[in-house]
Amino acid sequence: SKAKFLVISFTSDCLYPTYQAKSMVRAMKKSGLDVSFCEIEADWGHDAFLLPNERLTALMKGFLERIYNETKK
Repeated sequence: SKAKFLVISFTSDCLYPTYQAKSMVRAMKKSGLDVSFCEIEADWGHDAFLLPNERLTALMKGFLERIYNETKK
C-alpha cells in the first residue's frame, strides 16, 4: 500500500486509550504499512480532537505537507 497513516492519541481519551492506539500501530507496522504515531498530552478526554490544539495542528500540518511534497517528486 502506498498510503501513509498518522495515528494520534490523546492521554485523556478513555474511549480509545493510548495503549489501543499503540497496539494498532504495531499491527499496521507488522503488516508493512507506513504509519506514524504521536501521543498528545490533553485534559479533555475523547473530545480533545474537537478543541483547538496547537500540537495537533502542527502534527497534521507536517504530516500532510510531507505527503504533498512526496507526491511532487
